[in-house]
Formats: sequence, C-alpha cells, structure tokens
Amino acid sequence: MDKFCGVKRLNKGRLGYNDENRFGESLPEQIAKHIFEKIMKGDLLPGDKIVEEHVSSELNTSRAPVREALYLLQVDNIVERIPRKGTIVKSFTNVEIREYTEVMVGLIQMALDLSKGKWTLDNQESLDVKLEKMREVFEADELLIYQQKSTDLTSFLFEVAENKALSKFYYEALYILTVFAEVKWTIDTMRFFHPRMQALVKCIKENKLEQAKKIVPDLLYNTLD
Repeated sequence: MDKFCGVKRLNKGRLGYNDENRFGESLPEQIAKHIFEKIMKGDLLPGDKIVEEHVSSELNTSRAPVREALYLLQVDNIVERIPRKGTIVKSFTNVEIREYTEVMVGLIQMALDLSKGKWTLDNQESLDVKLEKMREVFEADELLIYQQKSTDLTSFLFEVAENKALSKFYYEALYILTVFAEVKWTIDTMRFFHPRMQALVKCIKENKLEQAKKIVPDLLYNTLD
C-alpha cells in the first residue's frame, strides 16, 4: 500500500461503511480515516489506547480491517504500537514539535516558490474566500474552528503549487502540528497569528512571493511558545 495513503486522504471526505468503494478507498482506509477524525476532534488524545475490539464493535466490522487500519496510522506516525500496552495515540516532545515546525516552514516556502505564475484571478478569489472564513471565526474567538480554517488556507497553497511529493510531506507534518495547536494554542496565539496570515495573503496577491516567504518563519515559530 502507498505509504502515505493515510494522512492526505484522512483529512478529506466522510466515511461510507456501507459502500466500500464509493470513494475508491478500502475498508481499512475508511476505518483509519474514522480513527483519525476522532483524534482530530479530541475524542482520542495523545497517550490514549485504541482497542481493536472496541473499534470493530463501534463500526460493526471484523477486527482484521481494524488491525490493518491501525497499521496504516502507524506508518503515518499517527499512532504507535508499544509492547504489552497495545496501540496508542502518539505524543510528541517539544524537540520533535520544533523539528516538524522547521520542516513545515520549509515546505510552505517551497510551495510559494512552486506557486509562482499560478495565482490566477480564480485562485486569488479562492484565497480571499478562505481568508474571509478565517476572519469570521477569528472575530468570534472560535479558536478550534479558526485552526481548521487556517489549515484550509495553508493547504490551498499546496494545491496551487501542484506538486504531489511536496503535498505528501506537508500532510504528514500537518497532523502532528495540528494536534499540537489544538492543545497549546490560546486566543492570544490566534490574535498573533491572524494579522500575519493576512499579510501573507496580501503578499501573494501582489505577487511578492519572496516577501511572503519571509513571513512564514515568524508566523510559525512564534506559535510554539
């Protein structure tokens, strides 16, 4: 199976257990998506144990596809299998979070480089729509929803860049940083972050991509504190 079958697809779509091929996904991939969504919503936290029997009972399926789903999540560094403890949701050290942030900075900067010449009026309009959705939840102090809308905008940069390999690495790093943000971010973090996202979008629309790239480190590193 594709090593990266988990992270990118886990971020999209809804499950359809009664129609295994509806989205071109195998049953283990659908189950992996379901587990991932529970992690993203905070129903499963770092350190929580995932019990095959409970998942299979919840989804009314056998344990074999659940076991394979957990393997897919393990490959994607979302869960880890610990001897005598079973499969648990992975937690990360501050050093690991810093390393993933450094990688994410580089990936976003590369996406900006690869997006050069691709910011059509339609793409700019889509960017504006995503920023407007961020603004609405920002003004309402909806922190978790704001994080989701911010991810939508950042992911769009990679869509415009149109580089599959880059997107794979992005989605792999995205999970870890999303979980970190859900735990660590505060309203003050959001208030620091939003004007810099506005500045980033402004630079992109003005075709000042080098200036946009300079915003990225400040945008991300200062959210670690």
